[in-house]
Amino acid sequence: MTFLWDVRIWFESRPYWRLWWSIPALLAIAAWGVFGFMLASWKPAATRARYSEVATRALADRDFQTGRLASQRLLLTEGEARGPNLYRLALARNGLGQVQEAIALLRLAAPLDKPGYAPAHLMAARSLLAGTNLTTAVFKDAEVHLKHALKLEPNSADANELLGRVYFRMGDWDLAQKHLQAVVSTRPGVALMLATLGKRSGDDIGMKRWAERAAKHYRDKVNAAEAESPADRLAWAEALAMQEDYSQAIQVLDVGRKRSGSPLYSSAMASLYASWAEQTARQEPRNVVSRLTRVQQGLECEPKNVRLLKLLIALGRMQGPEGNAARDSLTTLLADGGSSPMLHFILGSDAWQQGDQDQARKHFSLAFESAPDLPLVANNMALLLALGDQPDLPRALAIINPLAE
Repeated sequence: MTFLWDVRIWFESRPYWRLWWSIPALLAIAAWGVFGFMLASWKPAATRARYSEVATRALADRDFQTGRLASQRLLLTEGEARGPNLYRLALARNGLGQVQEAIALLRLAAPLDKPGYAPAHLMAARSLLAGTNLTTAVFKDAEVHLKHALKLEPNSADANELLGRVYFRMGDWDLAQKHLQAVVSTRPGVALMLATLGKRSGDDIGMKRWAERAAKHYRDKVNAAEAESPADRLAWAEALAMQEDYSQAIQVLDVGRKRSGSPLYSSAMASLYASWAEQTARQEPRNVVSRLTRVQQGLECEPKNVRLLKLLIALGRMQGPEGNAARDSLTTLLADGGSSPMLHFILGSDAWQQGDQDQARKHFSLAFESAPDLPLVANNMALLLALGDQPDLPRALAIINPLAE
């Protein structure tokens, strides 16, 4: 009781007006307290920012060991998002050649069953699509990853374009068009694929509109480039060909061929000549001279072009000067020898379809003698040996077994 009485007397007898003199000291103590609290919270944030900067720069510089260490430190830091750092660690591991570890980390950053980290989903989809012999299941998994990426980043141009290409490969034209149109304003190169979609769906007006847009885009790129760019020039020619402007398309490629000497241009020009000859056959069936001229011009670019050889053989069945000229061209090609295996194979196939088995056997045998390792030729030779009045089954098996293996 005495203690409580003394406390009451102390409070009642204090000169409170003197507290005004101590206010600055009280404020200073409070400020130092706030500063200490903020310093304690800022230090981890600054550390995380520093490690994040180091990891990003190291990966850009292909210093994968430093990137790995910084990403691991970030993963051990409380309050740090795991997705981005799992993704960065996966990039670092992959750069160090630790592929399986990288795949496992990528699966954590981009799970298939739920959205994870958008760039990781994009990387997972690209990895799937980079393989060979892609199956429907692979396309479906890539589709799921890209849908997750778009759920996280709806305006991602990369995800929209890649998903459009996936739907294109899967044959879903409407969805492909939807996603490609979402990015064509910023990525005009996809106009060429949109033109292809228009052509396949029978939309000739849309096809022409997109093809014209693609041709302008790639023409401008080729003209602005300091060095020759075969990919852009080939795309420019393809856009022109979709408009059936074969003459201009071939001229565009011929300029590139003369500048670079790349065999890509010769092969593409041969294909364009084949398409031009086929168009002439449809639109001007009586104009055999133009068809033969375009086939011969194409074969000058690529003597082994299968489409052109088939067109030449078809022309060789005709009567009159053009048929004679086509047969003379076939004789010249056979004499040159460079395209004999494939040419004999096509002649053999044609003879077989015409019911001339002796002639077919002769050409298949000559094709096999010239190119026994060519699967298509070997397969037909084995089939030929297995059929007929006197089949040679042991030899047929000896030819076909290595192919089967």
